[in-house]
Amino acid sequence: MKKQTHHRSLVQSGFTLVELLVVITIIAILASLAIPVTNAVMKNANTLRIKATMKDIEVAIGHYRTEYNRFPVAISGASGGKDIDPILTNGTNSIITVLMAATGPDANSTMNRRNIKFIDLPYAKNTTSFGVVDPSGGSGGADLKLVDIWGQPYTIYLDTNYDNRITNPDATNVDKRISSKATKYLSSSTGIQSMGPDKILNTKDDIASWR
Repeated sequence: MKKQTHHRSLVQSGFTLVELLVVITIIAILASLAIPVTNAVMKNANTLRIKATMKDIEVAIGHYRTEYNRFPVAISGASGGKDIDPILTNGTNSIITVLMAATGPDANSTMNRRNIKFIDLPYAKNTTSFGVVDPSGGSGGADLKLVDIWGQPYTIYLDTNYDNRITNPDATNVDKRISSKATKYLSSSTGIQSMGPDKILNTKDDIASWR
């Protein structure tokens, strides 16, 4: 009787080990399938956050134009009736400072005299995360920056010659699947672009307000 009981115990232990290996294998397979799905979900979530910010900026610029009958930037760099060069939200101009009615180096005294807050954007936790960055640390000694999820500034295209169109950046995209279908102009007064995860402008992973 003792020998039979001992044999049965070994058999049961053996089956338990096999079952454990089967479970581990199944878990590994499921994990390998879940990783691409998780990455896709994260990518879509990031795109939606960027798109929402772009929409907020476009609406804010529209409201600013209604209030002041101009764009919230200094019109310079344009010639021959062309639009001004694309501007970056990197703090080299006052567009975010003006739209947020924030304290900057003489920005609101000339660009937003009524001190109207056209947009309310979240502040970034640090200089490389999503949101507004204040290089002055709150002293108002510098214009605000706005960075995307990858810590890069947005590029803004404005119809400053008021012909109801802007040059389509997609026409110079390095991805032929995008550039080959792009029209020369966009029928819009404002366009906004994020460089995307590769942090390079006009590549296939760019996030654009017009598509």
